[in-house]
Amino acid sequence: MREIAQAKRLAKKNPEALRRPYRGLLQITRKQLRQARQAVEAASEQVKRRRGTKRRTILRELDKLRHFIELGEAVVRQTRARVLGGNTRSEGKIISIFEPSAQILRRGKPYRPTEFGRLVRVQEAEGGLVTDIEVVDGKSDIPTLVPSVKRHIDVFGRPPHLAATDRGYYSNAGVDTAAELGVCRVVVPKPGHRSRQRIELERERWFKRGRAWRTGGEARISRLKNTFGMRRARYRGSRGVERTAFWAGISNNLVAIGRA
Repeated sequence: MREIAQAKRLAKKNPEALRRPYRGLLQITRKQLRQARQAVEAASEQVKRRRGTKRRTILRELDKLRHFIELGEAVVRQTRARVLGGNTRSEGKIISIFEPSAQILRRGKPYRPTEFGRLVRVQEAEGGLVTDIEVVDGKSDIPTLVPSVKRHIDVFGRPPHLAATDRGYYSNAGVDTAAELGVCRVVVPKPGHRSRQRIELERERWFKRGRAWRTGGEARISRLKNTFGMRRARYRGSRGVERTAFWAGISNNLVAIGRA
């Protein structure tokens, strides 16, 4: 791993400098996988002579080992295709064998341009209450604007007067659909080039107040992450990530209701 870190500095000038240590790492990994498969075969023979609790324990551990062997083989294929074959767009890329559902999230933040995990959509109403929280399958916020408005309508029986998000949610179709669903004031700043009409709209007092209210929502997200444990899931798997997010939202609401 140290050789790979050093070779990355030279990779642009000499691609072979990076391939050489990766070949060594792949060789080590394939050897470990062969040993794991041999262990599975040996344990499978032993389990035939076991009964009761010992048999169930061995079978449970064999299932775990087979699971990690399958993931390890997938990582080997991806690494060979990415580093040796130059294919950087392999489907179903595995970031972690312990959390296969984790994704690479390019958030564009100067202090943390790339994050690893799952995208979580959080909806907040007045009073600091989290009205909905959901683990999103994709990597973009844009497709979640309209479902968020529909979810609010399902919960409260009417559309919100104001829907405010950051610029990452903006799309012409999404903003228009939110307005058609009955949202009076859709506060979603437009990224990139803006027309004169759009600039004047975003200078309106109600738009600025909506942006200020949404900025306060960053404190809610920070509280969910740092106070209520949503930054890192202690449970395993996709269901564990969902459980962590739900518990964070419930804890936040209990505190908000208690203070009120």
